[in-house]
Amino acid sequence: MARVRVFVQAGDPISAVGLASYIRAQPGMLVVPSRLPADADVALTVTDRVNADFIGALTKAAQAAPLPTVVATDHVDPEQAPSLHRCRVVSLLPRSAATSSRLASAVLEAAGGGAVPSLAEQAENLRREIAGPDGAMLAPRELTVLQLMADGHDTPEIADIMACSDRMVKSIILSATKRFNVHNRVHAVACALRAGLI
Repeated sequence: MARVRVFVQAGDPISAVGLASYIRAQPGMLVVPSRLPADADVALTVTDRVNADFIGALTKAAQAAPLPTVVATDHVDPEQAPSLHRCRVVSLLPRSAATSSRLASAVLEAAGGGAVPSLAEQAENLRREIAGPDGAMLAPRELTVLQLMADGHDTPEIADIMACSDRMVKSIILSATKRFNVHNRVHAVACALRAGLI
């Protein structure tokens, strides 16, 4: 059986190298050099956020090489589904799945042209998946504080970095712990890491 040829793209070189390495390790897949996207069967791209710039870049890529595309991202609005459809996107995954069997399955399904849920449905499912347990997305300040805690910063250091008071940082931490329905900051960081939010 012929191997699935994958064109890998990412907003930063480290993500691109990681994705390419992961795809090379998968049986039945190979990575197409970046100068030869038209030789691929599937495009795979990762981004923090689906926004106008990202959709613009996808549009250009789809014009140059109209490939079924798998996108791994931390944020997408279901209202962006028609634009993504025009860019040949067939599958949306959370960025945390970018090196998992789930990604490999999505790439193989995209190459095989199998039936998948609508992009609007996938975007809504992804939004729910990366939301907190109560269904509300973490606020940007909550994500920033959780990331800084994961990086080993204590409350005064976080307050300095964010140019706010210690009390504000503690309030943000309390909000994040309530959103995850946990009792301490360590558990909140662990939940955010497991969910691929940080």
